[in-house]
Amino acid sequence: MNIGKRVTIVAIVVICVLLDIALHLVTNAYSTMPENPDYSIVAELLGTEITVSLWALLAFSGAAYVYCRIRDVIPGEGVEKGVRYGSAIALIWLFAMLEGVSLFGNPIINGFVVGLSDAIPVFLMAILLSLLTAGKGENASGQPFTLRWKMTAVSVFAGIFLVGRYAAYFTGVILSGYQTSPLYTFFWTLLMGACIGVVCMLLGNIGNTLSLKRRAAKFGFLIFGVNWATFLLFMPLLFSGYLTDVLSRIIIDTLLVTIGYYLMFGPGIEVTPELKASRKMGSS
Repeated sequence: MNIGKRVTIVAIVVICVLLDIALHLVTNAYSTMPENPDYSIVAELLGTEITVSLWALLAFSGAAYVYCRIRDVIPGEGVEKGVRYGSAIALIWLFAMLEGVSLFGNPIINGFVVGLSDAIPVFLMAILLSLLTAGKGENASGQPFTLRWKMTAVSVFAGIFLVGRYAAYFTGVILSGYQTSPLYTFFWTLLMGACIGVVCMLLGNIGNTLSLKRRAAKFGFLIFGVNWATFLLFMPLLFSGYLTDVLSRIIIDTLLVTIGYYLMFGPGIEVTPELKASRKMGSS
């Protein structure tokens, strides 16, 4: 990647971060900030505005980094790649924000509006990144997944995420609202897992020449993990007392998603002749 393209990528990230900040200012009436927050040491030293701006820069830079790493294997050409990736990350960030309804008692409309304030700029960033001149070999054909497989993917990811998260809820490894908001917590957890299944369908069977274990790790730790981690780091970066909980979430959720991907593309799952061929390539 030449210097000019790198400068353009940095400019795109900065522009979308500024848009993110602007949207949060416009939707300030729907803010989910607590009334008497216990700020972190970083926020006390730098101030909340600078801290939030640094988080936005970290989160958008992470999303841009992942896109640049995987754009060759995202199905489609040009803008279609951006639409797929942008939609995937926007969904992840939006659903992550909605967990605050059960955790902190935020009104669901507030969580949705604040989540959209992050989802819209990251979607736009992916579109802008996809408009950069594509290099040779960057176009990838999409996997013709069957409807049955799509339903199975959503079900598997939803089931794995639900079981894994509830094990963490019951043991107290992570904070949850399953006691105070049991119904909402159940449906959020189930739908978050289903959302990850949709993300898997959007981005396709990545890296067909890689082994199944490496593809699962790539999806779980790179694509999902980096975007999940940078988004969740908002809490410990701005507030005190959330670091251990957030690190536990990142580790547990990343492992659950990796397992879900492995099970989806593992032996015994019949999808299409193309997928069977990709399995043979990955195991050779």
